[in-house]
Amino acid sequence: MPRMFDMLRPKDKGKGFKAKEAPEKMPPKEKPLVFPKEILREGAEERKRKQEDHFLTTKKLISIVRKHGVDNQDTAKEIYESSLVTIRELLRKVRHDEDLNTYMGSIYSMLDSIFNQLLLGDNLLKHLYDEGEQEYYLPYHIVNTLILSSYIGIHAGFNKSKLKTLGLASLFCDVGLDTVKEVITQPRHLTDAERHMIMGHIYKSIEVTKKVDSIDNAVKEAIVTHHERINGSGYPRSLKDDDINPYARIIGLVDTYEAMTHIRPHREGMNAHKTMKFIIDIFRNYFDLNIVKLLIEKMSIYPIGSIVKLDTEELARVVGVRQGSPLRPVVMIVKDAFDKPVRERVIIDLSKQESPSITEPI
Repeated sequence: MPRMFDMLRPKDKGKGFKAKEAPEKMPPKEKPLVFPKEILREGAEERKRKQEDHFLTTKKLISIVRKHGVDNQDTAKEIYESSLVTIRELLRKVRHDEDLNTYMGSIYSMLDSIFNQLLLGDNLLKHLYDEGEQEYYLPYHIVNTLILSSYIGIHAGFNKSKLKTLGLASLFCDVGLDTVKEVITQPRHLTDAERHMIMGHIYKSIEVTKKVDSIDNAVKEAIVTHHERINGSGYPRSLKDDDINPYARIIGLVDTYEAMTHIRPHREGMNAHKTMKFIIDIFRNYFDLNIVKLLIEKMSIYPIGSIVKLDTEELARVVGVRQGSPLRPVVMIVKDAFDKPVRERVIIDLSKQESPSITEPI
């Protein structure tokens, strides 16, 4: 029986190869979800040429940052947890209508820490799938969306000024959801009236940003349009294609991806692997395909932090991604074939060898 992703596997050795909410219906079980070849292959050289000038700036940033540190796993965890604390405090201040201008120093410090850590490597991404299942999910969602948006922005060639705009927009776009906390935390499917209330979070978020002197119109426009979709099915303006703010196109995709891969009070989360397939098969007309391709190229079909099963019956955590090999990431064995935890640190770069192979995500 052919495997689900056989169409993506190289035939020869050495060849790698504006805004309704997303509908809740799941794809029919009998219809396999596959990644079309063109999603992974088309446009890579064209994007490379367009981004060349931007990368000159980003490469300078990377060079400077790497002189002063390494992608340390403990530091990455500290930054993630510190960011959660910062966002929780931001939400508290918004809730009590406190002056945010005096708190923006902490916000900008958090952004710098996240940007610098992502420039060093991808250890920060490993914390995106840590579930705070018993906690209020919104702070996690905001931090995860911020990190993922920034990661995509860096690899799209954004300089620090553009990263700042993207970071602020991704951070503030959902703070308005806190005003309907009693609705978004309901352990059931929502009514149409409740969905309408949630859609109003955009304007609540904008009201918050109006009280911050250092937030400009580019950030506000990205917030307003982050639920627009390129096929015109989004809200609040039903914008299409290039009429949608470029920062919003990134945030819209990342916001959807993050929400789908995590537990919500009324549903279970999907694993990252299945979410990627779902976006390609069902949502491909909702999002900018260039950004979808970039997400797949940089996050992999098996994103960092996700758990996979190998054909050796071992379980492994994805710890790295190799560009051009979306089906064969770098993994670390966490359980042996008898489901026993592995003490010895065994890391395998699947892109450099034919065996083992991933059989399924967990």
